[in-house]
Amino acid sequence: MLVDDVRTLAYRTQHLAHAFAEQQAMHPTDLEAVVHVMQAETGGEPLTAGGLAEALGLSSAATTSVVDRLERAGHVQRERPATDRRRVHLRTTEGAMAVAGAFFGPLGQRTGALMEGFTTAELAAVHRFMEGFSAAMEDAERVHRGR
Repeated sequence: MLVDDVRTLAYRTQHLAHAFAEQQAMHPTDLEAVVHVMQAETGGEPLTAGGLAEALGLSSAATTSVVDRLERAGHVQRERPATDRRRVHLRTTEGAMAVAGAFFGPLGQRTGALMEGFTTAELAAVHRFMEGFSAAMEDAERVHRGR
């Protein structure tokens, strides 16, 4: 039952992401790239082009094309950190965050309201399950990609 719920959630998430990508005239890979950049920023470790290439499973050349498209569209920018000018970090732009917030904001509000109906212990249990399930999916992907 729980695995079926996760499968349904994944299916619905994918369809919502495709609707956003279509609305923004973005290729699904470009959207996936922006999500990786956003997650890295949220985690406090900005992504480099090499890190993005690894996350997407693309070559350096293909990743450069993705980043170039996203930069031209105003979704990401390249930034050189003051501590090491040789490195280039990828950052989401304020415009990209505003567009994403407008699209996904209502979902975030509904999700927040939903979570208020659960105890901290219940949410912790769901979190542990989702982390474990995500790790299992990552392992399966790695096996099938031969990495």
